[in-house]
Amino acid sequence: MTQASDRIFTFSNALSLFRVVLTIPLIWVLELDQLNAALVIIVLAVLSDYFDGYLARRAHDITNVGKLLDPIADKFIMLAVMIFLILDPVRQFPIFFFLLLGLRDITTSIIASYLMDRESKVFETNLTGKWFVAVTALSMTLYVLKYTTAGLWVLLVATLLLLASWFLYVRRYSRHFKSLAKT
Repeated sequence: MTQASDRIFTFSNALSLFRVVLTIPLIWVLELDQLNAALVIIVLAVLSDYFDGYLARRAHDITNVGKLLDPIADKFIMLAVMIFLILDPVRQFPIFFFLLLGLRDITTSIIASYLMDRESKVFETNLTGKWFVAVTALSMTLYVLKYTTAGLWVLLVATLLLLASWFLYVRRYSRHFKSLAKT
């Protein structure tokens, strides 16, 4: 667990908020079926995701707000696009993934919220979770571009990463609680 500051207003946190704001134009251009514009917005979102973490680490400006805001921003844009893709009759994004993701996020969020409330601890995302987000973003981009067969194959890899990251989060939390019980 990395020491983090309590600062709120940082450039990295602004990039995370920028990603949330990108959701509105992204859904709008998807609705208009403007795939080139959608691709540009997706690239901006991916770049903002990369640079918010990179800049925070490089400037030694990792904040508790950023550790919360980054995954929330990822989820916000991801879920908005995923719901659009599920409801789109052409793309037909598999709902099983949405439901599995929901279960994972609910269980890990409950535990993380408890730790924040009781111990003021915020754990960083694990590397598998970061890979999961990247592979899911690739799959969803393929669905956006209407390459649904390729998107499904990539989504299967994302599903394996989702399950692995879920396991790793639960294991980390379990070890944390066991270490507290020993003291």
